[in-house]
Amino acid sequence: MPVPQAAADYYAAQQRLAAAVIANVRRLWQQVGLDLDAGWSQARPRLTALVSAGQYAAAQAVEPYLAEVLSETGQIDEAVTRIRPLSFVGVAGDGRPVETLLYGSVTTTKRSIATGATPAVARAAGSAWLDMAVQTVLADTGRAATGVGIAVRPTITGYVRMLNPPSCSRCTVLAGRWYRWSAGFARHPHCDCRHIPASENVAGDLTTSPLGYFESLSAAEQDRIFTVAGAQAIRDGADLGQVVNARRGMQRAVDGTASTTSGTSARSLAGRRMAANGDTVRLMPESIYEIAADRTEAIELLARFGFVS
Repeated sequence: MPVPQAAADYYAAQQRLAAAVIANVRRLWQQVGLDLDAGWSQARPRLTALVSAGQYAAAQAVEPYLAEVLSETGQIDEAVTRIRPLSFVGVAGDGRPVETLLYGSVTTTKRSIATGATPAVARAAGSAWLDMAVQTVLADTGRAATGVGIAVRPTITGYVRMLNPPSCSRCTVLAGRWYRWSAGFARHPHCDCRHIPASENVAGDLTTSPLGYFESLSAAEQDRIFTVAGAQAIRDGADLGQVVNARRGMQRAVDGTASTTSGTSARSLAGRRMAANGDTVRLMPESIYEIAADRTEAIELLARFGFVS
């Protein structure tokens, strides 16, 4: 079946929200003069407030979206609790304060000037960086809230990754796959993919074909997205998943704790200690999914850290 209309409508609304916030952010950025630090100090409160309002709107839209898409796909909507939209405001996907993240526009501008760019070119680079950061923050907020909304609905065992063309090669490979509710959502900066809540028994009806998307593109677009050599290999019959390294550059939202490569995550151990001790360091939802022994504990931790009521 095609992508549920509720999912398509939700995505379109999120696009409109991001476009409106970015347009206002650009206007404020134009008011930051050549004295970057002074200009930023004046613009920062309004910029942060704009993005925070956008985050709240993105999170607030999740419960209606889940209700609509579950109804459309014939799935049971039984939430044991509800998300708290305000809890997703003010923090970026990697756990940093949004205010700290947005300052990257200033450092990008300064770096450009230091490498010889004119002030106009450097400011344009800072503006482009800010656009990317705001779009990513809003998308991450919506994804995080959707993930929590799925987690608190035990009848929904996972989600299908929704591809929103135009899409990069990495997202194309991951498109349409079913993931358990606790699986972190892999993405890259500017990634616009979203969740469609789906129990495993209905996921097959929602899957999309990466090869189908590839074949829908013109040869020029195939070459641009998958590289000339990669696209030709796929056209010659190579497996798309083998041609594209889907994990390269992809991340999941986490808190700031470290992890090891020995097979045991230090984040899991540290997170359990923080949860048990009531420490003030706030875990992000995807870190909670990682450390929780089961869904019941995950919901308890989501409540403890304020993501659900």
